[in-house]
Amino acid sequence: MGRKNRKRRGKQSSSQTQKTPKRKTKEILETTSDVCADQAGPSNVSTTSQNVATDQSTNKKSIHLEGANLSNFQGILNIGGDISGQIADPSRMKEQEAIEKVRQEQKKHREADLRPQAGIKVSENFPVVHPNLEEVTFYQGGAAPKQETYVPSTDDLMGISHERSIDFDDLVRSDKRYTGVIGNPGAGKSTLSKRLAKTEEFTTFHVKFSDLPGRRELTLREMLIDNNYINLDDETCKHSFEWVKINQSQCLIIFDGLDQANWAFEEEVAKLSYHTKQSVQNIIANIFNKHYLPDVKIIITSRPHSMLNISHTLQPNRTIFIRELSYDNMKSLFYAYTGSRADELWFQLSQNAPVVFSLCYNPLLLQLVIAASLNPSKGVGEITTTTRVFATVLEGLRRCDNTKPRDIAGLILQISKLAYNATKKSTVVITPTEMEEEGLSSDDVQDIIVALHAYVGFSQRVFDGDQKYFFSHQMFQECFTARYIISQMSVDEFMSFVANEAFADEKWSVIRRFISGLLVDMLRDCHVGDQVSTTDKQTRSTFLIKSQLPSDVAEKKRIWIETLKSQLVHFEKLHWNEWSVGNNPRRYISLLCELHESSDMELLNMASLRFPTEMDLHPLKLSSSEAAIFCDVLSKQRKELKELGLSNCFSPDDVERLISAISEMPGKVKELYIGYNIIKDIPGPEFFAKIEEELWMDGCFGDGRDANSSEKQKIQLALDQLHDSRLEVNVDFGDYLTSRNHC
Repeated sequence: MGRKNRKRRGKQSSSQTQKTPKRKTKEILETTSDVCADQAGPSNVSTTSQNVATDQSTNKKSIHLEGANLSNFQGILNIGGDISGQIADPSRMKEQEAIEKVRQEQKKHREADLRPQAGIKVSENFPVVHPNLEEVTFYQGGAAPKQETYVPSTDDLMGISHERSIDFDDLVRSDKRYTGVIGNPGAGKSTLSKRLAKTEEFTTFHVKFSDLPGRRELTLREMLIDNNYINLDDETCKHSFEWVKINQSQCLIIFDGLDQANWAFEEEVAKLSYHTKQSVQNIIANIFNKHYLPDVKIIITSRPHSMLNISHTLQPNRTIFIRELSYDNMKSLFYAYTGSRADELWFQLSQNAPVVFSLCYNPLLLQLVIAASLNPSKGVGEITTTTRVFATVLEGLRRCDNTKPRDIAGLILQISKLAYNATKKSTVVITPTEMEEEGLSSDDVQDIIVALHAYVGFSQRVFDGDQKYFFSHQMFQECFTARYIISQMSVDEFMSFVANEAFADEKWSVIRRFISGLLVDMLRDCHVGDQVSTTDKQTRSTFLIKSQLPSDVAEKKRIWIETLKSQLVHFEKLHWNEWSVGNNPRRYISLLCELHESSDMELLNMASLRFPTEMDLHPLKLSSSEAAIFCDVLSKQRKELKELGLSNCFSPDDVERLISAISEMPGKVKELYIGYNIIKDIPGPEFFAKIEEELWMDGCFGDGRDANSSEKQKIQLALDQLHDSRLEVNVDFGDYLTSRNHC
């Protein structure tokens, strides 16, 4: 029982307003200018004599309140309804006509469909889908590195606390003024921001940080209107901006890509007039802290690390994290991209390549997978691993118009060195200096690297030059890093890397997978003593892989395979209590993923033969691809497993795969712990027949509760179909069910 206990784990009328004497109104305006100055800056509200102009056509006076918070004046003056009809030109026709012209220009700019890459053709009726969105706790610390630090692409952001799921419309309908949207590369931040810009609920201004000048000063009007809609004349820009100031609550400003800004927010924010030319960072900071346009709604997108660098006074009211596409949305996009071959490729990937299939939940990787699947390479083979996806895509570069004039093989070598050096330093940034040292420019690698303007955060952080570079997706960095290790390290350097770094630091975990795929799978016909040919350039795989490798690559392959085998032996010998030491659960699952990428039958069979008889993976959460690989190995077990601890390790969608694997395996499990893995349907008797003594299913039902009476009855019916079974099933702490046919 000791072990069992351990396993539990508001208006006044218009007539009233009109009775206010004009002189009195003027006095009120003069005495309340300080209130507006608090919100619009010391220079924004001029003296009343400067702000009262005579309309020649009506002989009426029109008051222009530069930068003032008009909602405050409405409250002070006891004015109901639209303030523009009370203290300004009643018609406001010029402003309305001007903003309509702006809206027409906006329609020309904003086409936000997910645009395919790599030559994928789609129909005109392309589906509009959105990724899963979650409101998260982000600024309480520990959520993400504040620098552009490298962490494996398979790692989730640590420390982000999920609060609730939200839908797309809630992004603009929320009562929160200022929302931050964060997400990893390829998650769809920019596409999401363009979709938001098409909302009809607001007049929306979509501003890309990368398009903003870093050194040239400009006004708020120029930033929002003049620079974005160059076809509009000065009068239209002027009157549309007046409309924006008066109708702030009807406006939405979307700032897209903070991590692409080529400037930094200053520590001190200067409170200047709307019409004063100033730096971009000062304008945006004044918007964020409500000094400018306090009633507009704001959305800002960024990679997580850049958002963390925003000072406390400029941080969003809430943070939304972009997770992945839902299954249905992913499938909708998949079918739109693949057309007549949709059913064929869907079946092929979902059934035969679960790891590749799992990549499809990321919009960018989805397009890469489909590009590789529609244009396979004979030298690479069927798309069954991540390595084969990237190998196929990279080989397609030599057929691309942008790369035909280049020595693509040499380009790959240069990029591989840049990637390795960045990973070695635990960064995702490649500086202009590093690019120049390799003789590269952003144009040279436009198919692979996305150029991002430098500088995120405060002014004391300095990068080399005026630009910085990220890989368009981190998996490109990891793939190229693996290529460098294979092709440019000597045997001695390779041996030292394997012995001292590769398996000692989990930052190399995804890179180890690519090494297995490139070194073992892509070079499956290469053996010790072979001389690697550099002449066969008709086969694209040899052109990109073998032609870059030294003759000692076979020795590196041998070293790598022997190391993988020794790792399997190590984990096979672990006892139950040893799994909680260090990071053994993560290391073991990573090892299985490395073996999978190798596509080597000898190694895969050894993974089954050397499966540990005692294992506790709790509290590790397995990704969908990891769950698929683990369950595949588990389903082949012929020996008796003593203890298998898998509590709270699987998502609800993956639990069914686990149940099937256990039901199918030839061997049995003495004690199985699967608590808090949510089961959709009660397993059949074939599952219970595989467990000999104890099965813990506490917290496996509903939203994590114990079994109710109906669920207990179903389990009992399944148990009663077993004969001579000694199995005890814990469905509620301390409540056991057993077969009533036990002798």
